[in-house]
Amino acid sequence: MDLLKRIIISYFALLILFTGLIIGVHTIPQSAIKENVITSTHTLQEEGLYKKFFNFKLFQMDNFTDAYMLNLAISADSKHPVEAGMMNYDYKSKNFMNLAYDTEKVAQGKTDNLDKSSYGRYWQGYQVILRPLLTIFTYPQIRVLNYIIFTLLIISIVWLLAQRISTGTAVLFGSSLLLINFPIVPYSMQFSTCFYIAFISMILLMKCPTLTKSNANILCSFFIIGGITSYLDFLTTPQLTLGLPLIVYMLTKRPKNAWRTVIAICIAWALGYGLLWASKWMMGYLLTGNNILADAMQSAELRTSNQYKGMEMTIPNILNFIWVNIEAKGLLPLFCASIIGVLLCLGIYLKMLKSKQTFKEYSWLLLIAMIVPVWFLVLRNHSIQHGWFTWRAGLLSLFSLLLFIYYTTDKKKLFKTDKK
Repeated sequence: MDLLKRIIISYFALLILFTGLIIGVHTIPQSAIKENVITSTHTLQEEGLYKKFFNFKLFQMDNFTDAYMLNLAISADSKHPVEAGMMNYDYKSKNFMNLAYDTEKVAQGKTDNLDKSSYGRYWQGYQVILRPLLTIFTYPQIRVLNYIIFTLLIISIVWLLAQRISTGTAVLFGSSLLLINFPIVPYSMQFSTCFYIAFISMILLMKCPTLTKSNANILCSFFIIGGITSYLDFLTTPQLTLGLPLIVYMLTKRPKNAWRTVIAICIAWALGYGLLWASKWMMGYLLTGNNILADAMQSAELRTSNQYKGMEMTIPNILNFIWVNIEAKGLLPLFCASIIGVLLCLGIYLKMLKSKQTFKEYSWLLLIAMIVPVWFLVLRNHSIQHGWFTWRAGLLSLFSLLLFIYYTTDKKKLFKTDKK
């Protein structure tokens, strides 16, 4: 009952806070951010909406969504902050590739030839941070600010992981960030959100004992993390806000019944994420009379569908699609070499495995690693369509697997020979 009471109090506190903040920030007049938005759109126009680094799809920027975020910021009517905060209107042309130019037109008050639409199915809570920032900074300056803050956060996390858990854990965390090309993340506002939530949550769990002193406290903490994720995120890499803090909690507290604990925390996070997201649709209807629910349900049906570009995305079809592309692009030798490499690594792992008991003790890391593929399977349409940025959620699976190998193996066993 104590847990239920805390969850209910947390829910209403978050709902009131979220609603108040999103309405309050929309009282900032367009004139206060106009010049910085115009300057920001020039940067996006010069770079293009999908700038690539090293001409590689997975290292592609999402200037499109960043332009959308700026469009929503400048489209808001500060004279009607409740309507603006709940409905999140935007003005754009039918050609989405002109979004940066359209956003400049909105800032200039030239909206006559643009279509007005609503993006109210998300909280768009990042506007609580973005709109005040735009009164001071331009888009390039926000990027610099991102890099500074992220650098400080990563240094703090690595130091805390080394102090509270182990140096190896800290090294693997840093290595995992490099393997997902983390340096590109602060370059985009859209990419950054979930990393901020995950990193700050990791630090708080290691620095604030109150958050983890009881089961009720930790479950309530993850309920709140889930709610904040639904508020700020644009459905990019939300799995990180669950999995990375969860790993920190499990390694620092070492709770009994590890699997049960992981599952309970996942449920608490999902409850916060789902309830607070759905509450936006309710609040939008109560405060404006507009039916956001219909748009949200239509979008949910699309994102969870197994249809993409006319193909039914069943598991056999997905595997066949991958295989056809491997053959078409002449990657069969590389694929075969990869399979052999995986088998060799598995053999080496089994040779280095400490014991079956150790495997069982840390098997919860494998459960956490499965969060990402399960999420991708449920939201396969969205995950595949936006795979060039959703793939970074793989940081969670990568970090979990590296930790599992680190904690369950002994490198000395690899060179040890059995004596008869």
